[in-house]
Amino acid sequence: MNVRLICMDMDGTLFGEMGQVPEINKEALRACEKMGIKLALVSGRGYSFIRRKADEIGIHAAVASANGARIDDENGNTIFEGVFQKEKGEFIARLLLNENVNFEAYTKGRNYIARSELMPDAHKKSLHMYLKAGDVEAIYDDERIVTEAPANAYKFVVFSDKASEIDRIRTLLDSLGIKHCSSGSQNVEIMPEGADKGAALKRLCDYYHISPTDTMAFGDYTNDIDMLSASAHPVAMGNAVDSVKRIAEIVAPLNTEGGLGQVLFAHVIKEMKAQ
Repeated sequence: MNVRLICMDMDGTLFGEMGQVPEINKEALRACEKMGIKLALVSGRGYSFIRRKADEIGIHAAVASANGARIDDENGNTIFEGVFQKEKGEFIARLLLNENVNFEAYTKGRNYIARSELMPDAHKKSLHMYLKAGDVEAIYDDERIVTEAPANAYKFVVFSDKASEIDRIRTLLDSLGIKHCSSGSQNVEIMPEGADKGAALKRLCDYYHISPTDTMAFGDYTNDIDMLSASAHPVAMGNAVDSVKRIAEIVAPLNTEGGLGQVLFAHVIKEMKAQ
């Protein structure tokens, strides 16, 4: 198996218990990097958080943040940014306001937040962590999310701990032909045209002059499907949803068991050492 680029999701994939990276994952990624393999962290999270995590692991990875709407190389050079057209962004913001749901517009360094009183507790904790670390500035303003955010938005995300509300928003978006995905059961993500994790993998291949046939991708949820489909060696985590497992070449052990690192040692590092 010839692998020159490894793209990986973070939550439910790279991360194990309590958002921590298992030691076996750290060791495997550092070993891959020493072998000359390019690494990319591809996540729905924001750039600053992902870059900080790469530094903590001790790897020089490219970062595809906001599900690939922004891509930066390992040196921090931005190589792609995809944002909504102003009119479509305004339409989505007004649509979600009318639906009376908590949602955010992710822009460069800022998250615009609407209907904050409806924010689920789990997301409140995550947002507090980002703010405390200085990863992002939060703008709590239902007006500015319509007037300022749309032309600069990498994505819109609806948050709810009510399954019926998540289903209602998905059904609405489907009826309007608006593409959406999710990184978990309590959110719905709306991306600009041409920005998704699969497109991010292809853009990184072009940037590094690597064929998609020489890539491996790891994921666990529906927003990872495009990325796994674009890779020659798709790996689903043992905790992945069934739709991700169905397209995988390899099903890894659970994320909490360091499944990513286990697969890298068994299928990439071992084989490259034997060459």
